[in-house]
Amino acid sequence: MGVEHVFDYVVFKGRGLNPKAFGGREPRYDEVHRLYACGRLKAVRKECVAVRIECVVSGLRGGERRFRDTIWLGVETYRYVRRVLGPERVFYVGHEGVSFDVAGGAWKVVGEPKPVRCLGSVGGCVIVETKLGRRLGLGPFIVEREFLFKGVSGEHILKGRVRGHTYLLLPYNRKEGRPLAENELRETLLYRNYLSKTKVRQTLEKASKHMRRKWWHVERMRKDILAPHKVMWRDVAKEFIPAVANEELIPDHNVHYIVTDTSKEAYYLMAILLAPQLNAVVRELSPWVGHVQPRFLRYFRIPKYSPTNEVHAKLAEEGMRISREGLTDEHIKKIEKLVERLSA
Repeated sequence: MGVEHVFDYVVFKGRGLNPKAFGGREPRYDEVHRLYACGRLKAVRKECVAVRIECVVSGLRGGERRFRDTIWLGVETYRYVRRVLGPERVFYVGHEGVSFDVAGGAWKVVGEPKPVRCLGSVGGCVIVETKLGRRLGLGPFIVEREFLFKGVSGEHILKGRVRGHTYLLLPYNRKEGRPLAENELRETLLYRNYLSKTKVRQTLEKASKHMRRKWWHVERMRKDILAPHKVMWRDVAKEFIPAVANEELIPDHNVHYIVTDTSKEAYYLMAILLAPQLNAVVRELSPWVGHVQPRFLRYFRIPKYSPTNEVHAKLAEEGMRISREGLTDEHIKKIEKLVERLSA
């Protein structure tokens, strides 16, 4: 990590800067200066530090990659957080969740699935209705239980816990971690009773094709997302809002996640993401970015979890307590002190 320079960051505030006053465009520099000179704008100065981040990121597909970025922080924030900034190596890589909510409700189940007897399916079947199916007037239909998943969106994630879920229908092979092949798909009740419907297929074909090879594929649905232990956090927020999943939960595209080897490692990470030091940085970056992105993890020194490390174990214990009892100021104070020791 390197500090490039200290500088004054100036923000002009005032109603006169609304793009509507300039025909829908952003004002030019000379227009801003003229408004300021005549007293219609207020200038707010903030002393900032440009912090250069350079590290090696492990755990990426294809091995390792060097990461470089520069972030701007207020001087006071920098003094508070500098010990947790600038890792030499990043051990935890965040990922964006699955785009199961961008296909017109084709994958989202309405209400609770109801078990039903059926022939030929080892795991049994359920009666379901989808959001898209209801809009098209298709009514409930029978599908194999093996294609029923639980999904979570941003509104399901609270600090320290997951509140609720949405049922999903996904043409995905759990055991092999891949989308169904076309010949497999056509043999399913999911296809015969639902996906083969003309309007359903047309809706899916019109949906985003990013990272999809076939019309029934779902963006970013991959094997590691089915891992039993993950820490997840909301994308749209001003700070980390993390929770641990110890079951098969599919995060939506507005939820990011890290796969861990054990539940204790997930609780360790969750506690760190709740640390005031990390969130002081995120609160300064989020107005620029608008999201709590996976790359933010690359700014912080987060050691690989070790169950024999005293500080790691205590952070995992705090994470578990928060999940059981809810988050309190006392928990945050303990995490703040532990994270200081973590980066010592």
